[in-house]
Amino acid sequence: MSFSTWLAARRPTLLAIAVGTASYLVALWIAWRAWPEVAPISSAGERVAYAAELLAAVAVLVLLIVSRLFRTFDNEKAEDPFAGAESHRWQVNQRVLQNTVEQGMIFVPALLALAARLEPSQVRILPILTALWCTGRIFFWIGYRIRPVLRGPGFEWTLYTSLLALGWYGWTALG
Repeated sequence: MSFSTWLAARRPTLLAIAVGTASYLVALWIAWRAWPEVAPISSAGERVAYAAELLAAVAVLVLLIVSRLFRTFDNEKAEDPFAGAESHRWQVNQRVLQNTVEQGMIFVPALLALAARLEPSQVRILPILTALWCTGRIFFWIGYRIRPVLRGPGFEWTLYTSLLALGWYGWTALG
């Protein structure tokens, strides 16, 4: 297979990734500039507790996705989980939930670990990261519902937020 053949088949995916990357960088810049200051929190334990409170937003988002998977809201045959009769909408929501749980297993410990290591004056990054991650998950969900390739920007937002949290944590571990 030639590179041009490979590229042609992946052009929509690569475009979605590019849109996700560019829009994430813009959103991060805007959030960093516009987010209100948070009072410095000097104790690592208090910063972790603050981050844990912020993670309630992640829990609410997961609960919303789970609620869309109640089989009573799907077709009648879907009541039997072994019949394989779930609607396309249900299948998409199930995949969104699965990916959100997987991504959450990266983001949640990364945010908590970062909270423990942050300088007291850097606490405002915690709500920024949480807001960007949750927004990315919503974009992922909406995009997936429209057309699977459109989940890309939301996936990028989620991934970049987790990478930023882990990278910042790693940076603090070195210093």
